This record gives sequence, structure tokens and C-alpha cells, in this order.
Amino acid sequence: MKLLSPIEIGNLEIKNRVIMSPMTCNFAKDGFITEQMIDFYKERAKGGVGIVIVEDGIVDVPLGNNAKNPVAIDDDKYIPMLKKLSSAIKKYGAKAAIQLSHAGRRAGRVTLENGYLEVTRGQIPVAPSMIAHPFPGQVTPREVREEEIEEIIEKFSQASRRAVEAGFDIISIHCAHMYLCGEFLSPWANKRQDKYGGSLENRMRFVLEVIEKVKSIVGINYPLIARMNGQEPEGGNSLLEIREIARRLQLAGIKAISVSVGFGAVLYEKNFIPAEAPIGTPEGCIVNLAENIKRGVTIPVAVGNKVRHPEFAESILQRNQADIITLGRPLITDPYWVQKVAEGRYQDIRPCVSCCYGCVGNVLKGTPITCILNPLVGKEGKKEFKCAPVNKKDEKKVLVIGGGPAGLQVAISTATRGHKVTLWERERELGGTIILAKKPPRKQELHEIIDYFKNRIDQLNIQVELGKEANEKMIKNFKADVVILALGGNSIKPDIEGIKENKHVYWALDLLRDDYTDIGQKIVIIGGGEVGLETAEWLAERGKTVTVIELLPEVARDMVHAVKFPLVISLNDYGVRILTNTRVKEIKFDSVIIERNGIEKVIEADSIVVAVGVKAENELESRLKDVVPKLFCVGDCKKPGNILDAVHEGFKIGLQI
Repeated sequence: MKLLSPIEIGNLEIKNRVIMSPMTCNFAKDGFITEQMIDFYKERAKGGVGIVIVEDGIVDVPLGNNAKNPVAIDDDKYIPMLKKLSSAIKKYGAKAAIQLSHAGRRAGRVTLENGYLEVTRGQIPVAPSMIAHPFPGQVTPREVREEEIEEIIEKFSQASRRAVEAGFDIISIHCAHMYLCGEFLSPWANKRQDKYGGSLENRMRFVLEVIEKVKSIVGINYPLIARMNGQEPEGGNSLLEIREIARRLQLAGIKAISVSVGFGAVLYEKNFIPAEAPIGTPEGCIVNLAENIKRGVTIPVAVGNKVRHPEFAESILQRNQADIITLGRPLITDPYWVQKVAEGRYQDIRPCVSCCYGCVGNVLKGTPITCILNPLVGKEGKKEFKCAPVNKKDEKKVLVIGGGPAGLQVAISTATRGHKVTLWERERELGGTIILAKKPPRKQELHEIIDYFKNRIDQLNIQVELGKEANEKMIKNFKADVVILALGGNSIKPDIEGIKENKHVYWALDLLRDDYTDIGQKIVIIGGGEVGLETAEWLAERGKTVTVIELLPEVARDMVHAVKFPLVISLNDYGVRILTNTRVKEIKFDSVIIERNGIEKVIEADSIVVAVGVKAENELESRLKDVVPKLFCVGDCKKPGNILDAVHEGFKIGLQI
């Protein structure tokens, strides 16, 4: 298998062709590497990757900051902990690399889901030109002066010295995502009239001077990687110019190119691939861009952004479209991706479905990353979070009621520890709300979660009984030591005049579950949250005329931007009408009456779909409290949440038994 074969970057042999790409984790503290971060990266090295590239090391704090808790490498005081990190990585046979970065104009404000975070401590960010990052709310940078350019180049070189002293085998220079190096390269962001702007030669000058200065410190044979964009929006570098940039980077001494895309924050334009490559984006969406660059260089070219499956990764290498595969989010989800591939255990790989909830979503909240399917992210070194087996005398007979994400995870966690687990599910298939969540367009990848859970259920010999709706008598007769309720929630039924009387009112989850067809042409959806919008897209795809009504000023305000933006664009393309700050006053047999800005209006409707959330379903819990020895309630039947909440809570309950 070519994926597992060695490759050389410069004179350095790498044991296989899988690289862990640099990703902001928000585990650092005051610029310092933490034990939490060491445990996180160590686990990925232990899992078998050839190179672990540590997230951006900021060469110029605070003007180069890119996150709430970035890693700093602009002072010698950071070297000891950096060295401890590199040693932990290399202990398991992986090469340790770090990416050197300056965020440029992106440093002014880190965009959070709930606003903005000033990361430059009151200073105006610098950039080649006074052009703000296109994401809303960004600060217009000031144009960096030539004497400052020389200082920044020196900061890159001193950061490279620290990286070498800290024991890193490889340095990656961040020239992608429209951070400072990428901004200089791109005519889209660089409008300078001096020697650092204008022609391609001038636009490359800053990056080439950085490389030359770094080489003067680390030596000409030290392996340097350049991470660069393979695509830019209209007004940026063409594909031919990008290929030429790569060629000149090789001539300058770069030993490998890592191809990426995007702007370091969500930005969506037609035919422009975002860095996040969220759910619904085709696997291998930038492989053709890597192939373009590969035609211009003879050094190894790495590609990732959305490569999830080992068979697909291998096909890229076999077709000679790239030489190395970079994995980011898949290694967050499953640190042992490479080891499982080497052992032929493809079905055991915990799948990343590119949902962006725990990784990109948490970065945009300014909190440490996690993963919907891996509750151990950021907790790798904590013994209390390990699924330690129980003593034989402590084994329990456990009954889990409900086969949604919370129920499946708690069953798996409990059985992993040695308990005898039985799971009852009232439907004829496992998956719960995941079955419904994967129905809207671009969400089909979610089926891999169900497949993974089913595989683990089989491996652990968990007894599953489908089509079995539990009641108090059945549960009592089962004589379990522990009963865990994972019944899900019930749709909220708002108090709207006419909602009970009219038969053409449907609940979104029921509509997705039963796939009603005779609902007419004109559909009004009450509720503009994630479920409401995705149901709107699902209906619009079927040719329905859809209006979404949302009481709040913004639709889906808690939805991860990386997933929300393409959804909203799709809704616009379908002509879905979205009304915010709007209240539904009454439902009639052929219309709804709404109130917006104090004015009442009538909207014609053949059917109304209600999507205003779910409430806890805990009636059975109250009846069982004095009937079973030990009772737990998990997931939406305890407190409504998303799949991340359900899986993580199920995992924690499993540790308590």
C-alpha cells in the first residue's frame, strides 16, 4: 500500500505518507504549550502518522495572533515546553514539525460565533494593503511599512531558530488562507506599488526573503514545507500563477508543498472551496488543485482538506495526483486512523463526517476543540476518562432503552467496560434522530455514524431488540441492575391559534421520518433553526415553494458558520423566502397570518411545518424511579441538545456504571 510506504522530504525519510495537518486547538495558555496539548499531539503520533505538524506557532505576538489561545514562538521562554512537545511526538516514530505563521490582517479580530475577539491587544493589524478580510466585522488593517517587513522577516528567522532548538525535525511556513505570507502572494489582497507588490516576482519577494532568512539559520538541507493555496477567488492568482509560485518556492529551497484552500475563516463564493470543506463538500474536493501544482514541481506535494477514507487516499497516490495525504479532522476523530489502516481494520475507523461542530465550531467560539464522536479530545491524559474494565464482581446487567446517538454511545461505553448490555429500540432500525438528520441535501455522510455504531455494537456483543417499545412492566420484568433511558425528545407544539384544528400542520421530524408526499405546493415552515432550514432545503429540492418564518433577528444563530453559510446560499438559490423578526399569529386552512414590524400579513400555505425544537421526554423516568435499582436518563429525554451533547453525555454515563 503506497499510503504506508516511506517518502523523503529533502534528506529526511518519513515512515509513511500521512501527515497530521496543523489545526488550531485552543489548548495553549498565554502562548505556552500545555500538558493537555502534549497529550493531544502525542496520541496522534502514537496512532501512526508519519509527521505531526503542530498548529501555527505565532512569530509575532500579538500582531500575528490567529486565535484566542495561540501557540507563541516569538520568545526563547517558549522553547522548553516546545521541546517537551517535540520529544513526545518523536517518541512514537513520527517526525515533529511546527508551522510558522503570522496572521496579517486576520489578526485584528478573530471571528467568533457570538461576536469578535480582539487578539492584537488594541493594535491595528498589518497587511500588504489596507484591505479588510471579507468576513463581516473585520478590522481594516494598515499597510505594513518596508522597515517593518524586514523586522517580520527577522521574526520568522528567529522563530525557526527556536523550532530547531526545540527539536523539531521540519518547519512548515504558512503561505495559505490569506494570512500574511498568502496576502503578499495574492493580487486579491496585495495592491502595493513598491517592490513587494504588482508583478508576481514582486508579490513573491516577501515569502522568498522569509525562506532565504530561515535557511540562513537552519541550513540549506533542513526540510522546509510551504503550505499554500491551490485556488483563489476572482481577482486572485490564476491556476497557472499558482503553479508558477510553487515552482519558484521549490527553486528557493522548499522541500515539499502542502496544498490547501480558503481564507482561514468561512468565506463562500460560487466555485470557491472553503478551507473548512464542511459536510456535503465532495471528498477530494481539492485533489485537482494539488495535481495542478504537482505538474510544476518535482518535490513531494501533499493534499488533504477533505480526504477521509483510506481507499480514496490510496487512489490519489496511485493516480500520482499527490505524493502525501494530509489528515486534519479525521485524526481528531480517530487518532489511530493510520494504525487501523495498517492492520486492515478500515471498518473500525471512527468516521469524521465533516460536521465542524466540535472542531471549527469550537475554534469560532474561542473554546478548546472537541469532536462529536470522540469525547476524549483534549482529555487524552486524564485517566478518569478512560473506559477502564470493571472487576468481574462489579459486572452489571444493563438495559438501554433507545437506539439514538445517546443510547448507542452509552451502550458502547458500558459494554466496553465489561458490563452485559441489552438495547431496546422501538423503531425498526438504529440511529434515532441521525436517520432524520441525514435526509436533507448534503447530510448523507451522517450515515457513516450509524454504520460505525452498528459495527461497535456487533463487536461488543450487545444484544439489540428492534421494534420493541418499552413500558414499565417490561422493564421491571427484565430485572436489570441498571436502566438507562435514551428516549429522545418530543417536538415542541407552540401555542398558536389554529395549530390544533388544522390537519395540514406537520412536525418537522415527523415529516422527515414519514416522508409525506401529499402536502401541496406552498409550504410555510415555522422556526428558522437548523432543523427548520434543513427541512426547507429538503422540501425545496423536491420542488416545493417554501417560506421560513423565524421570530428572532437571525436564523440558525447557534449553527456552525462553516455549515450554515452554504445552506443559506442553497436556500437562496432555491428561492426559499426567509422572514426574520416575524411572529405567526394564526394558522388557517389555506394560509398563515403573520406579524412583522407591527404589520399583519397573510401568506398562502397548503401545509405548515413546525420546527421550533424539542422538549425532554421523561414521563417514563418518573414512573421508574422506585422500580429499578439504578436509573439514568441521557440525551434529549434529559435535556435537549445536539448530537455532540448526546454522544458526550452517553460516554460519561457509561463511565459511571
